[in-house]
Amino acid sequence: MAVSVTASPSYPNVTYTHILYSVSSTNSGNPQYQFVLDVKQGGERLARLKQYPNPNAIGIFDVSRILADYIDYDENWKTSTAASPVQSVQEFDILFGEEYGTSISSSTTLYDGNGGVGNPAVNPGTAEVFGGTVDPNNGSSFNWQAQAVLSNRPSRGLSISYDEYETISLYLTSSATVTVDYNPGSPSIYSLSPGFYSIPVGSQNIGIPDAFTEIAVGIGATTILDYTLATQCNYDRVRFAFINKFGFWDYYGFNLPVKRTTSTQRNSITKPMVNYSGVVAGYNEQRRGKDLYNVQYNDEFSVTTPFLDQAESEWLAELFESPSVFLQEGDDFLPIVITNGSYTHNTNKRSQKTFQYEINYQYANNRIGR
Repeated sequence: MAVSVTASPSYPNVTYTHILYSVSSTNSGNPQYQFVLDVKQGGERLARLKQYPNPNAIGIFDVSRILADYIDYDENWKTSTAASPVQSVQEFDILFGEEYGTSISSSTTLYDGNGGVGNPAVNPGTAEVFGGTVDPNNGSSFNWQAQAVLSNRPSRGLSISYDEYETISLYLTSSATVTVDYNPGSPSIYSLSPGFYSIPVGSQNIGIPDAFTEIAVGIGATTILDYTLATQCNYDRVRFAFINKFGFWDYYGFNLPVKRTTSTQRNSITKPMVNYSGVVAGYNEQRRGKDLYNVQYNDEFSVTTPFLDQAESEWLAELFESPSVFLQEGDDFLPIVITNGSYTHNTNKRSQKTFQYEINYQYANNRIGR
């Protein structure tokens, strides 16, 4: 074999890291030599990269940003059954070949990497990726380390109301039974094969009566999440849905007042009080001199969370960095933009005995001006 893949990443993997391949070739000494990489999906070529050998006659490719361009987020907040991802987890073929000529001035020929002429064909395996992140300072690897619960949310102390949607995303490496147990009520039981899933948890998802006070989510005999019924109060409940560091949906809601401020932008025009276009330029006290047009409204909302412990605050920090945030209002999810320019982490109990976040946001679609 002319082209050999000497190092490749593990899969499944995230796109916001370095997805690195190292390749070598017995032909790398030929004139005008370049390694060639194709990214394909379903037989369609999405990208082609070429690279000259480095001083060690090796080609090193990072395909993370290319794959990230094709990953999106499944808006499956309302799923009523265990849902497999469609856009948020995808598979790609990474194919290697080579290109070289017979002299430094000749035309070049594309080879498949196996010794024949043609498109790259050396395939080290399917690349299954999703839109999560890996901390480069983890001291271990660029690769994602697999875990079952695709969230950093605390396993205890979660709250949910009867009228709220909620899902939990899981990655199963083997077949398993996932149980969502409503107390009081009947459990939802899902027998699942290996793979990625979004499991419905909220009573709105599956349409059960408003009767439970607790929800327990388990994989096999192990409980992974506990919910309690949210305390009812006079304030409207604020409910966020946001993409977490794994690239899947997390939810956070609480009952505290929301502050709303509106700023306006206006253009003005000054017209003469005398009507020079009329038949008679008489006095008219109702004729405007200064008038406004192209009035735009910008609504800014601010809400302060309840007091948070360190685990809650570190998880909720992902809301500020999330690429996609929605607000549940009634049965609808409305897109919003978090506008905080910075935020402070909860790092110690000595100087931060009580800790809260102030969340500032705007609707992604402003009100239409007049």
